[in-house]
Amino acid sequence: MLGVPALLQLLVVFVVIVFATARKVHIGLAAAAGGVLLSLWRGMGFGTISSLIAGELFKADTILLVTLMACIMAFSSAMKKSGAMAKFSASIGEISPSTRTAMAITPLLIGTLPMPGGAILSAPLVESLNQDHERSPVILTAANYWFRHMLELFWPLYPAFILTISLSGIPVTRLILLNFYALPVLAFLGFAFILPPKKDRRIPLDGAARGFSPGSGAGSLPGKVAVFARGAAPLALVLGSYIVLAILWSRLNLGAGLSDSANALAGRYAPILLGLLAGSLYIGFGPKGFASFRNCITASTLKLIAVIIGIRVFSALMGAAGVAQAAAEELAGAGIPPIFAVALIPLITGLVTGVGLGYVGLAFPIVLGLVPEGGAFPREAAIVLAGAFGFAGMMLSPMHSCLVVSVEHFKSSLPATIRKCILPIGIFLAVATLYVALLVVLLG
Repeated sequence: MLGVPALLQLLVVFVVIVFATARKVHIGLAAAAGGVLLSLWRGMGFGTISSLIAGELFKADTILLVTLMACIMAFSSAMKKSGAMAKFSASIGEISPSTRTAMAITPLLIGTLPMPGGAILSAPLVESLNQDHERSPVILTAANYWFRHMLELFWPLYPAFILTISLSGIPVTRLILLNFYALPVLAFLGFAFILPPKKDRRIPLDGAARGFSPGSGAGSLPGKVAVFARGAAPLALVLGSYIVLAILWSRLNLGAGLSDSANALAGRYAPILLGLLAGSLYIGFGPKGFASFRNCITASTLKLIAVIIGIRVFSALMGAAGVAQAAAEELAGAGIPPIFAVALIPLITGLVTGVGLGYVGLAFPIVLGLVPEGGAFPREAAIVLAGAFGFAGMMLSPMHSCLVVSVEHFKSSLPATIRKCILPIGIFLAVATLYVALLVVLLG
């Protein structure tokens, strides 16, 4: 069995995992089972595999990652239950100069809080902004879907971003900077192709569209700023505290007494966990109190945690089996640059799974093995390239829950919405490829 090329082994197991997820098998379960299958195929014994799985499950990094995911989802749930999400949504209209801008900003800002199928939160607000029915259901669907996911590649609260940090070891701030190019590119493409100008009148939105009563008293500029500040306060506390604490941790060397590994873990997780605590306290001391956190750990949260655990197991077994490195050597021997696989594998995984955790969790362990640290192709550039192609696959996937719920809400067409996204996604990939080529020059 060991005579089978590693590339073929990897391809077979990858196809099995992708097929399983397409048949509605839980991504975490499919990934873990695929890792076990690959390890057995590579000649590892059950005892070794069991030891590796147990070690990964009780690893500090895994425990902290699961804790962070649970805290983020609990915070998002409390934001919704406390009414803070509604205030946040309603406050968006106060800072928007036009209905077109508001249609983009609404899903964008609500997209700062990750939650499964979260596009359904912004869909009614986007619909209310289409007061004269000037835009078709397909345009509204595409706008709600596109602008919600503009932050996907660099927003520090997104599970896929956090998992990328965990798998690659790239510092949070550095990955944000590396992927920040996506925001202006996606914004330009969104306004040019998804939500082009159409009789867009620069007049204040009426109270119904904003979600405010006529007597809200927020007509002046200071009033508008105050309304937006109150609506954005919980999320601003989370991000503000995180930024300040991350800077203090680095500049003051607060982890000086810890080992290098413990210091790295604390520096990665402590600032964001404390930031979430600050935002949660703000909600807890609000009108509805800490009751907003009751039953905040839902079945979807537990499912997300199971995905994280399964992916961590898959990654650990992949590394121990050495299959990605062996496949990279086989590609090099055949004269095929591994960078093609770095782009293609996340694209396919994103298309099939339709979720960020899917393309990151299933493809990135392979990508990291194909592009070793210190190799000819900078690993950070490879992560950026893989992220762009995985994102593209996810955005065009009919499996994406945000796309499905948006189509259902606006009663539009799934194929038509996907077709509307194809051209801007293709342009985005072209820009991303050029950007990665520049990174190779700068980082090489």
